[in-house]
Amino acid sequence: MVVDSTQSANHPQSLISGSVTGRIRRLKGFRKGHQVPDLQYEAAQDFVRKVGAEDVKLLADGLYTQIREAFGYRRKEFDYSCHEGLAEIRTPGFSAQIRIDQCARDPKSYRLTTEITELHNETIAREPALHTCFNNHCDVLSVHFPCGINVEEKIDAIEENEALAECLSYEPDGSRFELRLPDLDLRIEVDEVSIRFQLLTFRNLSKLLDHSQRAFDILTECGFELRLAG
Repeated sequence: MVVDSTQSANHPQSLISGSVTGRIRRLKGFRKGHQVPDLQYEAAQDFVRKVGAEDVKLLADGLYTQIREAFGYRRKEFDYSCHEGLAEIRTPGFSAQIRIDQCARDPKSYRLTTEITELHNETIAREPALHTCFNNHCDVLSVHFPCGINVEEKIDAIEENEALAECLSYEPDGSRFELRLPDLDLRIEVDEVSIRFQLLTFRNLSKLLDHSQRAFDILTECGFELRLAG
């Protein structure tokens, strides 16, 4: 299975990601005398990026080394940058990003996110080396629809399928729904612009990609006319 990362307006755009949260005061750049923000505002975001820059670099440097060893890439094949809480790693096979932000749900916490933002060839998503490098960091596959979807229509179609209907829950206004598929160990969240796949149990990137494809095939039968490339 290959995740379609085409950036065309006519294709679904996919993102493999994961994040961890923690208290801002635990970041390596937080010093005595610093104030923990208690609201969401631009200066607070900038502060989190500043005091979290060392944490981002530590993660990015470790991931860089792991990628180099796993894929055998040479230095000149990498494009690596790390500045002010944002790191980017570009390789012949894929591109990744590590960033830190103030947590949207808790202003006193941070969110450290790792994303595989692009896959540059048709086989890279099947590479065990990719799974090894990102298994501990990424646990969500998101597919963003370029033109949006009619969520209510999808809910109606799923409710016509007895096997899926019992796994379905949704907002009363029909703006989003969730499917829990124990047989695939998968939770699926859908709104009008995206679909998110995440395992119900432990992180396993290879399993996530495989089972997401299988689930997407099932959803295609319910009127999802988009497919993950593969």
